[in-house]
Amino acid sequence: MKLENRFRIRWTPVLFLLPSVVVFIVFKYYLIFSAVQISLFNYDIVNPPGKFVGLENYFVFLKTSTFWLALKNTFIIFLLSVALTFWVPIVQALFLSEIRRANAVYRVLYQIPSILPVVAGALLWKWMYNPDSGLFNYLLGKIGLGPYGWLNDIAMTKFAIVLPGFFASGGIGVLLYYAAIKSIPSELFESAKIDGCGPWRRILFLVLPNIRFVILIQFISFMSGALLAFDNIFILTKGGPADASLVVSLLIQRSAFEQSNFGMSAALSFFMFLVIAVLTVIQFRLQREED
Repeated sequence: MKLENRFRIRWTPVLFLLPSVVVFIVFKYYLIFSAVQISLFNYDIVNPPGKFVGLENYFVFLKTSTFWLALKNTFIIFLLSVALTFWVPIVQALFLSEIRRANAVYRVLYQIPSILPVVAGALLWKWMYNPDSGLFNYLLGKIGLGPYGWLNDIAMTKFAIVLPGFFASGGIGVLLYYAAIKSIPSELFESAKIDGCGPWRRILFLVLPNIRFVILIQFISFMSGALLAFDNIFILTKGGPADASLVVSLLIQRSAFEQSNFGMSAALSFFMFLVIAVLTVIQFRLQREED
């Protein structure tokens, strides 16, 4: 009887999980396996799958200087994003956790930037970056600075791409960090205050260590989004000037929809999937070693 109860299937949880499992299989895992299959062919969209070429697509893009430039730009933009935007929701959640009055109102306000569509936000920033009639050069001109070619300057374009994320940070990340901070027992804070810990020491030695798992999960999600960023870069620069902001996601788009080389596009996509998977495994192993 005990053995039968142990292996009895509870159908109610299965039914609730089934829709999400189906969606993941159809729209994630199936597409990954399809990309692997397509990457092994000189894919012909009229008469699929076309000529089998094995790993030739991988060897071809690994030999091109354009790919290595795009990969370099991808990681530079990722590092800039980490430096300028990743920590912003953590700081917002720390401030939010100290607010006593109208806390719910501020939590709603922090979600407003995430409501704005990416395309609309990118177009607004593109107008503000306009070297002739943009808001930034107009304001800087009032104090005798500029004008600057924000998106037309090779030295500034990566920074200009990342900067909107500093102001648009927030959203669900703030709520996750806020919930993690609030889950820390109040007794720990009281003990720290009694022991003479100031605000900075409480943050460094009490808050951050207790929410590091949430930070890890958010960083992995952030890393995937930054390494695969496409919408804002495509709208702001389309990879220019002189390929200074060309990233791998734009290279995938060019290969597929401008050159009709779907096999190469699939190979690039699967390569980025492997890169992100390896970096994710490294993050989890580092976390285990710290624990």
